[in-house]
Amino acid sequence: MESGAQETAATTCAQCGAAADSGRIFCANCGIPLRAPTALIAPTGPAPTKRKWISVKWTLVATVLLLGYFAWQCGSGISAGARLSDDAVRHFHALLDSEKYGQIVDESDEAFQNSGSRDETLKFLSGVHSKLGASRGFTRTNIVVNATTRGTFIRVSYKSTFDQGDAAETFTWTKTGDRLKLFNYQVNSNVFVTR
Repeated sequence: MESGAQETAATTCAQCGAAADSGRIFCANCGIPLRAPTALIAPTGPAPTKRKWISVKWTLVATVLLLGYFAWQCGSGISAGARLSDDAVRHFHALLDSEKYGQIVDESDEAFQNSGSRDETLKFLSGVHSKLGASRGFTRTNIVVNATTRGTFIRVSYKSTFDQGDAAETFTWTKTGDRLKLFNYQVNSNVFVTR
């Protein structure tokens, strides 16, 4: 028991030399710390920050919403392009059936008008009509909408039925406001070979 009493009295202040109990943190005489403070709760490692997780979650939500918006815009752009193209093809076939080839050229894009001489283009359209006959209907098979710095281009493929047989038609349109102008026209049919 005496050795325990010596232990408690053995601590002295390094500043003033006053005796202090070993359980004391500060010197009773001068107030200087007698020992380094110890943590009341031992650290277990860095705690995950709640703020970081909230930030990650909102970033993911914003990304999903942004991607959803772009997908919706692309879908509505293709849908609008398909509707406009179907209307333009009906108009094209009506002009072709009524042999108004000059009006087809006049209503087309400048690039189509300048792709060859006007006479050659009129002969080509006349030849298509004379070989295939009147239009009986069409089914859209493919559509590609391409927005560029030069404008929006809509390329649409159709399986078309005419009096003399079927044909595969590909129309490339330029979009000007709510109207489409013919930029390129391609047509393939076995009727061209057999008739």
